[in-house]
Amino acid sequence: VAALVARDVTILPGPVPTAKSAWSLLAGGYWRDLLATATRAFVALVLALAVGVPSGLLLGWSARLYDSFRAVLSFLRCLPAYLLIVVFAAVGHGGETARIATAALASAWIIADECAESLRTLPPDRIDVLRAFRASDWFILTRALFFEALGRTIVPSAKTAVGICFVVTTVVEALAIPTYGVGARLLSFFAGA
Repeated sequence: VAALVARDVTILPGPVPTAKSAWSLLAGGYWRDLLATATRAFVALVLALAVGVPSGLLLGWSARLYDSFRAVLSFLRCLPAYLLIVVFAAVGHGGETARIATAALASAWIIADECAESLRTLPPDRIDVLRAFRASDWFILTRALFFEALGRTIVPSAKTAVGICFVVTTVVEALAIPTYGVGARLLSFFAGA
């Protein structure tokens, strides 16, 4: 390190060359790639929340369902997400559907697992009080437990899912090459290097 400092070698560029490089990338069409990846990741996040939250709440609500699917959900959560693109390609679904569904499923399993675990660890006295006032199961699930899970797990797992959606979308774009996307841009950059 001392030899590099003595020769005035810079490892990272300064802010001005970085800003110029970012501007030239955006002017050169990189904004299309960013927009395509962000759109795919956003759609995947919405789908993941639409699938993961209700299924997680139902699994957490029913002890029998939770015990039946806990091991399967934990196994699916640990699978590398890029393997899903191979599954979608094997069943004949490629293109945009497979790219979005891969990121959505990878995130939905995490959201469902977190929501189910949150409800299973909820103190039972809250539910017992509502049942004492003759609240229906639907009321308890939608009016009480949903809002309990919202702060405990839905919002934190959604924050995790945002990062997963962007990372998985970028990796899938590099594997299943679309016209636009950050992953496709990275793949073309490294293929040309």
